[in-house]
Amino acid sequence: MPREVLGKKPITIAEAMASLQQRSEESELSYWQRVAFEHAMHHARIEPQESREIVAKLIKNFGISELSAFTIANILPTTQEELKDLLQKDPMILSDAVAKEIFEYIKPLVDKYSKDK
Repeated sequence: MPREVLGKKPITIAEAMASLQQRSEESELSYWQRVAFEHAMHHARIEPQESREIVAKLIKNFGISELSAFTIANILPTTQEELKDLLQKDPMILSDAVAKEIFEYIKPLVDKYSKDK
């Protein structure tokens, strides 16, 4: 039986994985929760807290939309061109200088976690 939705808030893939991991320890996951958990396990590249910090900093310091910030935190683009592609639909007009600044911020995380995989 479906549960009542009490609210909605975006979360990163890493946060979803942590939440589903915790839930799996408390009780059995439903089919769709297991599917989401397996997807998150394959695609989460960073720790949940780090992903949330990235989102907050991107929104606060660079003024990009929440959706774009979550996209960047989930994907961790490996090149500045990939970053610019992800930000094409952002309402803000992104200059090359801002894109470079954002990429310089996320590059240490990209390097750190690409070595782990």
